Amino acid sequence: MSPRKTWMKALGLALLALCAAAPSRAAQPDPLVPGDAEMVVAVNVRQMLDSPLVKKYSLGQMKAALKANEQAQKMLAATGVDPFKDVDRVVLAKGAGGNDKVLVVVRGRFDPEKVQAAAADFAEKEPGKLKISKQGGVRLYELKTENKPAFAAFAGKNALVVSPTRESTLEAVKNAGNEAPELNQEMQAALGKVTGKESVWWAVVITEEMKKQMKKNPQAAEMAPNLDAITGSFNLAEDARISLQVHTRNAKAAGQVKMLINQVKPLLAVVAQSNEELGPVVNELMENLKVTSQQNTVRVDLQITEEMIEKAAKKENGKGKEREKEDR
Repeated sequence: MSPRKTWMKALGLALLALCAAAPSRAAQPDPLVPGDAEMVVAVNVRQMLDSPLVKKYSLGQMKAALKANEQAQKMLAATGVDPFKDVDRVVLAKGAGGNDKVLVVVRGRFDPEKVQAAAADFAEKEPGKLKISKQGGVRLYELKTENKPAFAAFAGKNALVVSPTRESTLEAVKNAGNEAPELNQEMQAALGKVTGKESVWWAVVITEEMKKQMKKNPQAAEMAPNLDAITGSFNLAEDARISLQVHTRNAKAAGQVKMLINQVKPLLAVVAQSNEELGPVVNELMENLKVTSQQNTVRVDLQITEEMIEKAAKKENGKGKEREKEDR
């Protein structure tokens, strides 16, 4: 073998070794996610809308529902936002310290000035539902709901942030353009379990408070201290695949989690038998539900085939026709 061929072969083997040794890339949450995040859920809106399943079974219905809502149509026209074209992804994050520590980041293509004009018009007509103010140069929209208010603001032209508190929204806007904060070690470890390429993915750190609540349940009390995180994904393509992983500190805890999940499956089958319409669908889902464990991780996988979706769609269409007959 010539020196050149020997060198090329050695280089190729070295590259293969590096690829094999390199860890899989972890999911990267939005740069605006707070460093103390205990939960992150990311929805790849663009990927979902482009999936064959959504295009075939849902997209037309979603567009029709939106078209039938006259008020929503007027608002979208005024803001220049097309939710089916202009929104790319939505990320929800919850930080430490209570339920108010929630931040939603919507990424897409927006015209803040056009949105402002439409919002100002709405606020004038509905002063009890929307208040617009300026906080340190940031235009803040206070949405007043029946329960708690929500505060929204633009972090540049490509990001809208929403939070239950004024402080969290303003902090997110302030951090826009800066280097993403370093996440806590627990969340970093959880993110290493998902790739970020899924249609929907999530990572939840099992906090001490969660463990405290779980200990109140006799079935979960023993394994609660050994739970670390829950991760998962939902992928849409030719079919729908749901995957959930429970990460524990040892194999014993993983075995307990697996046993608990397997105990729930028969209960679902019993419930399904009491419903003539729901029963066959649930039974088919249970057949496709796989529970496995490997070392410290329990994995639950469910595949929903197009055939199953087709059956459900036909049943729903049948119900719709029956309702139309009753209304006549």
